[in-house]
Order: sequence, then structure tokens, then C-alpha cells
Amino acid sequence: MNLEYSIDAAHVLKSVLSLLQPYDALNARKIRVGRPFDGGYVMADAFEGVEAAYSFGINDDVSWDLDMALRDVDIFQYDHTIDNLPIENSRFHWEQLGIAAFSSDNMRSIGDLIKANGHQDSNNLILKCDIECAEWETLRHTPKSILSKFSQIVLELHDIRRLGNPEDDGARQAIVNLTNSHRVIHVHGNNYGGVGIVGGICLPNVIELTLLRKDMDQFVASQSIFPTPLDMPCNRSHADLYLGNFTFK
Repeated sequence: MNLEYSIDAAHVLKSVLSLLQPYDALNARKIRVGRPFDGGYVMADAFEGVEAAYSFGINDDVSWDLDMALRDVDIFQYDHTIDNLPIENSRFHWEQLGIAAFSSDNMRSIGDLIKANGHQDSNNLILKCDIECAEWETLRHTPKSILSKFSQIVLELHDIRRLGNPEDDGARQAIVNLTNSHRVIHVHGNNYGGVGIVGGICLPNVIELTLLRKDMDQFVASQSIFPTPLDMPCNRSHADLYLGNFTFK
């Protein structure tokens, strides 16, 4: 093992993980949105005035989308890996398109989708994003002016080991962009992905984050231990992953 690289990796990892420190929103309770186990997410109960929701990555599960539809919110859904939605709903607007940093062929950037749907002047959108590693480059190249249109973001980060690579500036920039306008209010380890040691730190390979825009509430550093009672293991056959307070110094 290259000891120098290991020390550098630990320093870089702790630095970027500090940006993901969970906070409590003082005026918003948390609820679970979506089905039990895999596909459900813990979010802030802050849906008043939401203009639309964006759902990136569908596969065979629209439980989160259905819960948003019950709140009279239209959901704009994108997944280029499926031929049809598993369930139809009058609030669903699905296109067979993937999400990428830049638009091309059957891929679209977040900014181009927002413009195409007429939401360029909106500032109370909600985003759920599970796009199997494409989130890194997408977030890296999505400007704050676009990300700040989302009052709340639910996101899965895959291959978290990228954050421990001192040479991977793109992964770190993705987290910087994401947290410029938002604070993390919930974190959960997806136990389907297992765990790994990065820079001497044991982390889930896949982490689910919930972020609330900074102007939506007042925040204090969370004292919660994760997982919380609202969380469920994604793989119900195995125990949930213990993250503690998810604070790194």
C-alpha cells in the first residue's frame, strides 16, 4: 500500500465528507415518501407550493412518484433503460431519456429539461435522482442557478469511493456544487451496495442523501444517529447499515 496516497486520501475524504454533515431543519418534520424498504426516502415535510417534481431513474418502481402525485404534484420522469412505466397516472409525464451532464441523442441535462418543461422561472421544484453513477458528472456540470430551483433533493450517490481519490476533482466538485445551495438533512446507507474502506474510513458504497435548500429553513447540526426510526434497509433480508452521526473532522 502507498502510505502517502492513503494519508492524502483520508484528508481529501474527510474534507469533502464534512460538506455532507447532516443538519436538522428546525421547522420541518421528517416523513417517509415512497414504499417501505428500497424505493422509499426520508424527506422534509415541506411540500407546500411545490410546482413540479422531477424523477430521474425509474426502473420498476414509481412509489415515490405516486406519493408525490397524491400531493397534487406533476412528476416529470426520465429513464432511458425502460420501455414503459410500471404504473400509469394522470400526474406522470415520462420520457425515455437519460440524464447526463450535457444533452446528446437520448440524454438530457437537467437545465435543458427544466427549460423544455417551462420551469425555467420556477424556484420550488423537487428532485429525486437515482441514475447509477451518472450523478457525479451531472452534478459536477450543473450550475448553482439550476440546482437552486429545487427546494428539496433526494439523491443516491453510487461508488462513494470516488470521494477518496485525491485525483478525482470531478467527484469533489459535484459535492461542492450540490451543497452550495443546500444542506444535507438526512443520510442513509443503501445496504445493497455493501461497504468499503476509503482512506481508513468505513463507508457504504451507495449513500442516499436528502437535501433542503438553505433558504427554506433554519438549520442546526444534527444530533441524530443514522439510521433513524424512519429508515428501512433497502435489502430487507439484511440489517440496515449503521452510520452513527455521520460527522467527520
